[in-house]
Amino acid sequence: MRTMLCSLCLVCAVGLMPLATPFPTIAAETLQRTVRGTVIATNTAVDPQTIVMNVILPNKETLIVGARVPADTRITRGSRATRLADLKAGEAAELTYLKSPDGLIARSLHVR
Repeated sequence: MRTMLCSLCLVCAVGLMPLATPFPTIAAETLQRTVRGTVIATNTAVDPQTIVMNVILPNKETLIVGARVPADTRITRGSRATRLADLKAGEAAELTYLKSPDGLIARSLHVR
């Protein structure tokens, strides 16, 4: 009887295994985020160009954010359009980026 009960449990467990496979989650999809921080560096010599920013989180921890800046990224200083090459280290900025499986991709960058 005990062997039969163990066998039945094993059959049920093996039968339920396909139901336990993970389904794709929202983490696999593209997410948009906005952060505020200070420009650390830009690299206009690569394609796509890149930006690195120092962001202070609400819990006072520091986060370094690096993103690719494709040609269609909207970059402004105040209300005027500008170029990534015109940004200087130490300037305060707001970066809106897409978080994708390929990394961070800047959508807009506003320098204050």
